Amino acid sequence: MAQISVAMLTHNETAEFRWLMEALVPALDVIDEIVIVDDFSDAAFTAAVREFEDTMPLRFVQRALGKNFAAQRNYMKSLCRGRLIFFLDPDELPTVRLLRGLPKILHMMEALDIDACQLPRLNVWLPGDRLVHPRSVDLDDEGLTILWEDQFRILRNLPHLHWTMRFNEYLTRVRRGYRFPHTLDYALLHCKTQRRQARQWVFYHSIHLRHLSRMKNSVGKRLPWRRETQWVSADVPI
Repeated sequence: MAQISVAMLTHNETAEFRWLMEALVPALDVIDEIVIVDDFSDAAFTAAVREFEDTMPLRFVQRALGKNFAAQRNYMKSLCRGRLIFFLDPDELPTVRLLRGLPKILHMMEALDIDACQLPRLNVWLPGDRLVHPRSVDLDDEGLTILWEDQFRILRNLPHLHWTMRFNEYLTRVRRGYRFPHTLDYALLHCKTQRRQARQWVFYHSIHLRHLSRMKNSVGKRLPWRRETQWVSADVPI
């Protein structure tokens, strides 16, 4: 069985995808597979994927999102063969320290029986509609909107772990969890223009309106799993 899987959902984020692939290069010796589940992106995006097929351990599958992010994540998890799965969005950049430390994180999780880890995501909304490489952004710029949040992104490949909710999906049935501190050493840098974010919220709102009752049921089901998670205190292993 492979040790480390990187998994991502994609849809037309061509520039962001290329930046993420470049960010993964320093850790290719510890990554066994990169699983991509794509919502039938355009020709430009699929061509970008083909650019990396000869140099990176890609597995590319296309499947319609169907306005259900949880189902897409659960399907993607079923394709992963690693003992540890690192879930990334194509518009997120992990640090080299985090990527290189994945084997040590796996060792800690197995030693302490940790199901999943929450990583800090640093959301940065850029003014206007001009997308730039996230590493070129000055985080001290007063014109930026910045928000930290915690998200389950590193998990052991355990059959009981399951995502719920059609968007803003949440990982349920986490018996023992671990939270990484809110520092740039472990953060997923998530930069997005304000106009693109507004367009995405229109799409998310359409899911909310169509499936309101189903979402209410999902929220009710997931809240007990939040309360039952035991959070492990341990030194950061990397």
